[in-house]
Amino acid sequence: MQKYKIGLLAVHSAIDYPHSLRMGVQNTIEEAGHILVTIAELIPYHTLTNAESYLRVACEIASRLDLDAVIFPAGCMTAYLEGDTPKALELLQLMDESKTLVLERSVPGFRCLVKDNAPGMHECMRHLIEDCGFTNIAFISGPEHSTGAREREAIYFEEMRAHGIDPAPSLFARGVFSGDCADVIDKVIDNNPDLQAIACACDLIAYTAYSVLHERGLNVGENIAVTGFDDNPRSAHLDPPLSTVHMTSYDYGCMAASEAIRLCAGLEQEHDVLPSTFIARNSCGEDVRNDVQYYRELLRRQPFPTDKFVDGMVDSTLMMAGPRIRADFRAQMGSFIGRVREAVLSHRLNPSEDDLLFSSQDLTSLFSQDYRAHLSLEGFHSAAITLLEALLEESPQEDVAWVIEQISHLHLRIARLLSSATQADTLESNKREWITSHTVDDALREDRNPKRAYYLIMQELARMGISEADLLLLEQPVEFAGARGFALNDKLRLVASVNRGEPNVYENEEKVIFQELLSHAQTCHVESLECIVGGILAGNELIGIALMDGGTLSDHDQLMVYLNLGFALKHLQMIATEREMNEVLNQNNLLLTQQSQQDAMTGLLNRRGFQNRVTHLLKSEVGSTGAILFLDLDGLKTINDTFGHEHGDDAIKTTATILSAHIPDDGALSRLGGDEFVAFMALRDGSTTDEVIAAIQRSMKDFESSHGLPYSLSISAGASEFVIDESTPDCIEELMREADERLYQMKRKHKGSRRFEQS
Repeated sequence: MQKYKIGLLAVHSAIDYPHSLRMGVQNTIEEAGHILVTIAELIPYHTLTNAESYLRVACEIASRLDLDAVIFPAGCMTAYLEGDTPKALELLQLMDESKTLVLERSVPGFRCLVKDNAPGMHECMRHLIEDCGFTNIAFISGPEHSTGAREREAIYFEEMRAHGIDPAPSLFARGVFSGDCADVIDKVIDNNPDLQAIACACDLIAYTAYSVLHERGLNVGENIAVTGFDDNPRSAHLDPPLSTVHMTSYDYGCMAASEAIRLCAGLEQEHDVLPSTFIARNSCGEDVRNDVQYYRELLRRQPFPTDKFVDGMVDSTLMMAGPRIRADFRAQMGSFIGRVREAVLSHRLNPSEDDLLFSSQDLTSLFSQDYRAHLSLEGFHSAAITLLEALLEESPQEDVAWVIEQISHLHLRIARLLSSATQADTLESNKREWITSHTVDDALREDRNPKRAYYLIMQELARMGISEADLLLLEQPVEFAGARGFALNDKLRLVASVNRGEPNVYENEEKVIFQELLSHAQTCHVESLECIVGGILAGNELIGIALMDGGTLSDHDQLMVYLNLGFALKHLQMIATEREMNEVLNQNNLLLTQQSQQDAMTGLLNRRGFQNRVTHLLKSEVGSTGAILFLDLDGLKTINDTFGHEHGDDAIKTTATILSAHIPDDGALSRLGGDEFVAFMALRDGSTTDEVIAAIQRSMKDFESSHGLPYSLSISAGASEFVIDESTPDCIEELMREADERLYQMKRKHKGSRRFEQS
């Protein structure tokens, strides 16, 4: 079967909606055997500053990956853009319409899947008005920019007026979908002393209403009714269970994933709308379902219907779990129910006050599996208490006290488990927070050794439980903040990875084509069925891409990892840039130093360079005999006047080359200017300056003859010989003047002297 790579632009948030949506997508794609690629938008929590830029990075990345389909949650995008739908649709235009499934909006040219708020909301309002007889009903909506909130509040007003009720302005208020609006609910209650019911635009607002009413000493369902919208997993296990509109983002995610798979397969769309339905529970004073009676009927059946009990417990306990987790937990629950039944039968045969139906060991084992994140202790508690209440009603009189004791024990143990789970989650979160901070520490410790820093960073990711990861850097950072579009490099540098929990750094960094990134990762990490792809952002720059196996980190931990990666890698980049700049600066300084001490025409030392060089050489030649030679090219003026300055320049360069061949490497040679040269050398093995000068003269005549020069090539020379001691470096100028004077004396003896014939 072909495995499709399906991307989800995941708008992470602290509220339940996007998380549940992603879980529905993830579980459905996993069950079908395909690969989910979550593209993280990485907007820092508690701020929407520059949200458009962060979302654009995610969309740009998604559009360049080799995905078979992309799920684009337009409503979530719009919420982050503070209700600016045109901006969200502008981002959508970055996507390939033939591969994109749009959620929460109908957009021409794209395959779309929308939610229908109307049926469930109409049922909810009719239930409150017609079935419960309420007329004084408040509505707490969501933010004005939310399409869903506006649709739900419109139905509230429509149904109220359709039933002849004109709601007072004080009955309507806006909250926020996170539920952080206790002050709003307080105000509505204060301004409406005869309030009978509060209808909420989402379950999280309803949870806040429960809390506010409890603090006021009011009972939900008795003093004031409450309804919600969404049917979050907790809603059925509140006290009392919440009446709500069932249209979960989890179901929406499941349907979206199914339609994305059909899109990949080239099949027609099967569903384009997720309908809503109302579920009446007990928060409006209803007595709509007697679970105790249901369990009593099961207890009377023969043979004992274990599967029915297991189904009930699993449905109440497990939240948003995929097929593998559901199967594993169902097997665990089957064994658990079996032990409970055996304990009941054992007690009836041989009664003992110490018999326990729910032992601490059983409960700890049940909730300590790797799927604990998908379990609802509240749901298990509610279902287990209902089961015990049914058992209580079916038990003989002599067992009543024992069953009541079991109920008391269960309350206590669940409370301890909840406390333990909270502490464990806090410790794990703190541990991961601590580990993610080390990605920065690693870079700071190893800023002079990037390879080592990369290794330590990947090691920290492995310690967080990430078994597969790739770290890739752009050839050049790209500024993204405020940009309407930016060009991403075609090639990325794969610098490090984690394979099966083992960190690895590439000495020869592999180049990966952006469009082949997922195929490359799939080849290298064949065991991973899900991955998270996010841009590594630092300031206003996108500097790389990180891929990690999905399902390991929470939204918050993912964000922290990516932000710390950006900080660490930017630090390494800045250090590397600084080092490169220093190297260039040093090279430039060296070049300038060389240029300041070199003769431009011949490449020999100039006067300053000669003096610096000789001063350095003299320190290692103390006790030796040294010599300074002043050398003068004969007849340069005649060459220039007769044959032109080009020939004169050639004569100077030829002389420089011949002189260089006769001055040893541990000596120094300089062109002082015009036709004048000066040299220093240590005289060893009995050599003399006369021998050196004679050898130079022979070389010049040989060159003149072999090259057929039209002019004579010769030199005049004067030398100063001396024994080198500690004071010699201070006498260089004096020694040079002495050699120059001897040159002058020699040239006076020759007709070709520069001073007499203006050579």
